[in-house]
Amino acid sequence: MNRDKSLCIIPCGAAKIWDKQPSIGPVEAQNVYTGVFAVACQRYAKTFFNHWVILSAKYGFLYPEDIIPEDYNVSFIKPSSETILIAQLKEQAESKGLFKYKEITVLGGRHYADRAKAVFNQGQELFFPLSDCTGIGYMLQRLTRALEGHEAISGHSLESPSEVIVQRTLKKHRNQPKNLTENNVGKYVSLYRYLLSTEGKQVIMTIYQIEAVLGFDLPASASKYRPWWANALTNTQAKSWLHAGWEVDSVTLGEKTAFRKIGDEV
Repeated sequence: MNRDKSLCIIPCGAAKIWDKQPSIGPVEAQNVYTGVFAVACQRYAKTFFNHWVILSAKYGFLYPEDIIPEDYNVSFIKPSSETILIAQLKEQAESKGLFKYKEITVLGGRHYADRAKAVFNQGQELFFPLSDCTGIGYMLQRLTRALEGHEAISGHSLESPSEVIVQRTLKKHRNQPKNLTENNVGKYVSLYRYLLSTEGKQVIMTIYQIEAVLGFDLPASASKYRPWWANALTNTQAKSWLHAGWEVDSVTLGEKTAFRKIGDEV
């Protein structure tokens, strides 16, 4: 990969800085999206690319230093009058000089991949290194391994014939990532399984409910210290909810924890 000729496009996210700091005012795009997956994508882009942009459902392609004036809630999943159009994205790509890049790597799900393919159709080679992942948890796990191993994910162009073979192989061995993940979350595997099968965008669990799912008592530190609930992949307990596609939204120490579904398609 030629870093000077390569561009990484990363997703935004539902969680934003205004959720915790509502009066902060205008903020640079690189500091706006606070969700675990959005942060991981940004770390990946900064580590392996010289050039990267954020794709926002409202504002389109954003350089890290671009200013976002205020909070917003616009999604690619449920388009509205505020959702940016493909034609507008093409105009932005032209005005921001994005067509000069020969290799485009897109992190995120189908809604981001589809827009990238519609915009960058002038001979650029497109790569989707997370396209075979079956959920946010697996995407996050792949990004984390790449960052910890200091090696970029090998991406295949969806236009290349080899992609068909890759996809078939991954489907054939689709259970392997789940087994690896379950081993990775240690004794918190029951919480991982529970959250993995939980639907909706938010779930609130009392300490007693969490302990009932786990089959053992949480350590005293879980009721005393907020950092125990940090969305950090360095903590075994955090892996159980992050790899399942959830992140801790809020905690009432000793009483309850609210988990929020990690959303990368916003």
